[in-house]
Amino acid sequence: MINLSDLKKNDIAVINKIDGLLLSVTPNLGENTIEDDIEERLLEMGFIEGATIRVMHLGVFDGNPIAVRINNSNALISLRKTDAAAILVESLNVQSA
Repeated sequence: MINLSDLKKNDIAVINKIDGLLLSVTPNLGENTIEDDIEERLLEMGFIEGATIRVMHLGVFDGNPIAVRINNSNALISLRKTDAAAILVESLNVQSA
């Protein structure tokens, strides 16, 4: 498994897991941590286990943000690279020899 943030333009992958603990952020002082909030937001946007994603665009500044399409929908979703690092995927790209 790799992070969504490691994919390149036009790569296709399947989401295996959303793991907010992979984020390098400081927790809130309340009940929920920032990691929980980001994980919940990603799930609400459609980043669920088993969904197929395709990287459509990478930003010009260090690949930030990353624009992806989920399950061939018409919606294009942009994420910060730090948020994309919390999404673990398995690449469906065929490696040529």
